[in-house]
Amino acid sequence: MTNADVLDLWTEPQERECLSCYVSRLLADFGCDGTLRWTHRWRATRAPGVASLDQRLRRHGVGCDCGVPAAVGAATRSGAPPPCAGVRRGSTRPCSVWGRPPPDAPG
Repeated sequence: MTNADVLDLWTEPQERECLSCYVSRLLADFGCDGTLRWTHRWRATRAPGVASLDQRLRRHGVGCDCGVPAAVGAATRSGAPPPCAGVRRGSTRPCSVWGRPPPDAPG
């Protein structure tokens, strides 16, 4: 197995992993590069039919992965992300491990 194979396995969205958990996990491991690379990778494998995701993120001023959890309605949490509770394939909603966003949060 090559390093590229290991990286592909590491960055592959887990079965039923929500967008917020996936992006948070990858940001914790690799940081933000100022793009939506993790969001696009998740969408390509977990929700390819959700073409409006980029538009929704732009409406909330999101230009990189760092802002994705808040833009999809997940409240910020501190510490290491817990295991994802899971969502149905194609859903961009955060799973139940995320708290409710404050009333003035985008989403």
